[in-house]
Amino acid sequence: MLRTALRHLRFPTLMLAQPGQRRYILPWIASLIPGAGWRSPRPWLVFDAIAYLNRLDLTNWRIFEYGSGSSTLYWLQRGATLISVEHDRAWYQMVRAHLPAHARIEYRLVPPEPLMPALADPDPSDPHAYISSHYPQDGSSYQRYATQIDACADASLDLVLIDGRARPACLMHAAPKVRPGGMLILDNSDRPRYLPAAQVFLRDYQPLVLCGAIPFLAAFSQTTINIRNP
Repeated sequence: MLRTALRHLRFPTLMLAQPGQRRYILPWIASLIPGAGWRSPRPWLVFDAIAYLNRLDLTNWRIFEYGSGSSTLYWLQRGATLISVEHDRAWYQMVRAHLPAHARIEYRLVPPEPLMPALADPDPSDPHAYISSHYPQDGSSYQRYATQIDACADASLDLVLIDGRARPACLMHAAPKVRPGGMLILDNSDRPRYLPAAQVFLRDYQPLVLCGAIPFLAAFSQTTINIRNP
């Protein structure tokens, strides 16, 4: 607890050392206030990516997200129609309690399933493995989770956010579903296990790589907004 508090105290100094991040110090501090993610919703992306999205008119956009939370309320607040997939039952109930009445959302709880038989050589970067980095500890398959998007027609979605489990598999299934000019957003894209085997599915996309501070934590990260070629 003390280490976390000290990290939070020191983090604004690290942000000050990066000129492009200085303007986010106050929003970052505000995000640490308990309940801020529900009162002032925003995706858990780097601040530059949030600023990019804030400049867009998302009214009536068709959005699909893997991983729910503050981002879910953000898309709804911006006027989008949303399909959101969550794997964690307790978190699902928490988010559901914060959804506005008559929200334009299809909110799906899709827990993982036991992977039988167990993989002899598990590789979380393999899109066809449908596992997370928690394998083999959790022994779970996220195939049903990742394939939720398959019911959407190809090129029918304006935006897909991948910020949940088994991200290479989610990317594989999501890439054909985004319309030309639409966006496929991969959070924490600097993690080496996400893209090596899944990069091939982004051949029709141009990446916008954004690095910097994120809300809610004293941490820097990377978000890539992949824009599909017209």
